[in-house]
Amino acid sequence: MATTGVGFRWLDILEKEFDKACVELDTSISHLEKEDAEVVFSARQKVATLSSCFAQLTHKALTIFQNSAKLEVKS
Repeated sequence: MATTGVGFRWLDILEKEFDKACVELDTSISHLEKEDAEVVFSARQKVATLSSCFAQLTHKALTIFQNSAKLEVKS
């Protein structure tokens, strides 16, 4: 169970770091909003795409970790 526990812990830390970076990036982007709204809109769309991809990746990783945990319990 130790390997699976590390996986869940790693995923939790990674999600927190990603969320923190997204908030910081959004704050940085918002400072540019008055200068070039079109660039800011494009940047926010790209951040949204990155967030969506990350969410899908973490969901798949979580599924793998859960399956591994079930296998470890059976053996």
